[in-house]
Amino acid sequence: MLSPTPASSALEAGDAGAVSTPRATRLGAAPPRRTNADISSETRARILEAATASLAELGYAGTTMSGIADRIGVSRAALIYHYNSKNALMASVIDAIYDEMAVLYKNAAHPSLLPAERMLAVLDASFYFTGSVSQMAHIELLLAARRDASFRAEVAPIIAARDRGFEDAWHRLSAELGGSSDRLDLVRDFAVSVFRGMTITRSVKDDHASFERQHVLLRKLLSDAL
Repeated sequence: MLSPTPASSALEAGDAGAVSTPRATRLGAAPPRRTNADISSETRARILEAATASLAELGYAGTTMSGIADRIGVSRAALIYHYNSKNALMASVIDAIYDEMAVLYKNAAHPSLLPAERMLAVLDASFYFTGSVSQMAHIELLLAARRDASFRAEVAPIIAARDRGFEDAWHRLSAELGGSSDRLDLVRDFAVSVFRGMTITRSVKDDHASFERQHVLLRKLLSDAL
């Protein structure tokens, strides 16, 4: 239990003269005022969240600037103040999804685990990510980049840089494990292909038990391959 501070003890005892404390401090400090930068950052986060949800629900073609603005209750002009085009917004969305994935994998691959255990932990995290809104949105954006040349030009450098970062992390882990780096790269690529396909299947088939069994089977196959 926390001990009372001298100031709080004096107040509780009714000794108003024992301390000279501003009223705001005595009653609890007022929350710090939100700056324009804070408000702008919060708005951008809400926009990215709404855009991600729209991509997962409606696809890339069905996601519009007006629709995203409606989701968070702002005008289209207010949205354009933060992101001046759909391409710019979608580029920020895909970057944010990669940030989310990086945190997910970092938390899964705890340094206390052995290299093979860390690899399997990353694969486990990837499996659970297949059921996320972010993963569905990620796939929509990858497909959109394949079809739309202007969007591809906007996001291709982001995708290449972020994928390279994941590959480098996998290679460092592979070096700790030893063995054939080509074989471990194949394990990674196989897992990515399976999990992306599973995300699409999850979007049309609601059978959690089946996906869990697939996960167990895939985990054994990958464990044997490591």
